[in-house]
Amino acid sequence: MAPLISEAKILEIKDAAPIAEVIGQYVRLTPRGRYLVGLCPFHAEKTPSFTVYPERQIFHCFGCGAGGNVFSFLMQHLRLTFPEAVAELAQRFGIALNWQKDLGPGPARLSRQRQTWFEVNEMAAAFFAQTLAHPQQGKIAREYLAQRGLPEAVAKTYRLGYAPDDWRLLVRTLSERGANLEAALQLGLLVQNNSGGNYDRFRGRLMFPIFDLQGRVIAFGGRIIGAGEPKYLNSPESGLYTKGRHLYGLYQAKDAIRQQNLAIVVEGYMDLLALRARGIGPVVATLGTALTREQLRLLKGYTSRVVLVFDADAAGLKAMQRSLPLFSGERLPARVLTLPAGEDPDTYAARYGVAIFQDPWDQAQPLFEFILDQAMVGAADSLEGKLSAFNTLKPYLQDDVDPVEKNLWLQLAAKRLGVPESVLAASCQAARPTPLLTRPAQDDSFNLEKRFIKLLLTYPEVLAKFDLAAYLDQFRNPEMQTIARCIHACYQQVGYLDHSLLVMQIEEEDLCRRICSLALAAENYRLENLEAELADYTRSFEKIRLKRDYQHLRQKMEQAYKNGKGGEVLALQAELQNLRQRLKELASAH
Repeated sequence: MAPLISEAKILEIKDAAPIAEVIGQYVRLTPRGRYLVGLCPFHAEKTPSFTVYPERQIFHCFGCGAGGNVFSFLMQHLRLTFPEAVAELAQRFGIALNWQKDLGPGPARLSRQRQTWFEVNEMAAAFFAQTLAHPQQGKIAREYLAQRGLPEAVAKTYRLGYAPDDWRLLVRTLSERGANLEAALQLGLLVQNNSGGNYDRFRGRLMFPIFDLQGRVIAFGGRIIGAGEPKYLNSPESGLYTKGRHLYGLYQAKDAIRQQNLAIVVEGYMDLLALRARGIGPVVATLGTALTREQLRLLKGYTSRVVLVFDADAAGLKAMQRSLPLFSGERLPARVLTLPAGEDPDTYAARYGVAIFQDPWDQAQPLFEFILDQAMVGAADSLEGKLSAFNTLKPYLQDDVDPVEKNLWLQLAAKRLGVPESVLAASCQAARPTPLLTRPAQDDSFNLEKRFIKLLLTYPEVLAKFDLAAYLDQFRNPEMQTIARCIHACYQQVGYLDHSLLVMQIEEEDLCRRICSLALAAENYRLENLEAELADYTRSFEKIRLKRDYQHLRQKMEQAYKNGKGGEVLALQAELQNLRQRLKELASAH
């Protein structure tokens, strides 16, 4: 835990931010007894292994090992620093922060900068929306929206705006409103000219604010109205925005996506808005880039079905081809809804309506089948055509994907190419070295210490009956000893074992993951008599200690014998006899 951050403030924020509620904004969680489970946002899986334990305010993935508390989840998922995660949750749950006092000078500066970026983006979004509504300045943009069939309600839902064709209107407006112009430069709202002055990046454009999942503006897209290039202009990447990690419209569509268990992915802002204007809710759009793994993991938090509706041109086909390994790697089923040549979702909806988009899953084609069909176009029965098709398909058949899925792909491809499946599989087989896995030996003391830690994490009430401090030096495994010391320190600090606080106080990520794993796995234990179990562990620790002492005395006795020290040998023999007797007594006590 960062030493400059007020621990009292951290605990206040942690207690106010239910981990299930926070994680539930990014991951579809399903109740399972005392836990909540879902597909892990940090790795690809088909069967949920990501587990949230609301009572203990921790999470753990039994697949990839990720684990921690509400702060560490945001740090991993949103790539925030610890102070930024603290500030983020404080803002969400209405807890006031004194930036210097609560965060310290360094972290306060970084978190305050992030807050300033949000404030400047919000000022810009408000300015663009006001300009769109202005009777004279926004007239050209409102007429354009009317021509495209976009009603005022949709414009308000997505907070559309207009950037007038003026080189310095936003600069002047932000200055008048006391905005930080340096932050506006960092966000790409302004551009610095050669003489050191600033001018507006977006001019004469319909503006599309891009939101994070909390509804805060993180960037903008702008479409030129009238003549000019480029047709679309987006904000550069910044401290708030990375285009491959966000989806346009996800903030507005996430509830509909969850309800329908379906996400429709289109390519452009206008495609999305055209569908939304006609009542299609679960729609998101890419942000001027091919789909990325991070974007698919965003979608996995809300749905297990994705339908792609990309333009029926070479660029759209290439985008869908590139996405297949990602969908397969993330174990996220995807289908393709094919539109007539020359149509995109916007023009199609205007010409034919949206019936095809109301239940697109059953009408869409599985993504691999679509790619297979495209590869076979023109292949017919010619040898060259089939070889070309195979070379197109081969990279997908060599990818490290689910073996069942890959086998089904092979069956389909072999049938269409007229080649035995075994021959196709042999040609696609990529030689991969088999790693030699070795596991470190684990002695009895490690297993005992691990089981004991699990007991403490499962039934922390035993800490009131057990002097853990007296046994800390007896732990032989460094990892288990560190965890035991942290458990003891946490208990001494607050008078009980706060699992979320415990993982926050451990700086090593691997140890944090191990604690979450042990805390959740330990729930399989149901002990009838805790006091008896605790006595067994006490005896076991004592036995291991006595055995170590016994081996040490034997070595001393052998050395004394070699040195001819008869008196010392006799004394050591008596001590060894006492140790043997004590070990017998401990064994008979079970």
